[in-house]
Amino acid sequence: MDPTHDRRCALPPASERVWHAFLAALDQLPPDVRAVLLLHDVLGAGLDDIAPLLGMDLPACRQCLQQARTCLRANGDALAPGAS
Repeated sequence: MDPTHDRRCALPPASERVWHAFLAALDQLPPDVRAVLLLHDVLGAGLDDIAPLLGMDLPACRQCLQQARTCLRANGDALAPGAS
């Protein structure tokens, strides 16, 4: 049997690799930073609502969102097409 074929079959689907890379990037974030990102960018909550919910002021909330986005961009290579 062709060893190249075996390697291709052993790889998980691309969607699974992307999901695991995304989870690994999220796992690098401190909990409050991750919460701000998910509440804002995923659930669509406003920073004015998120800040008091998490017990922080608005500038700190903005800083958490920026930190989260920067971390995800830095880990974006793992999410790029062809990355394994």
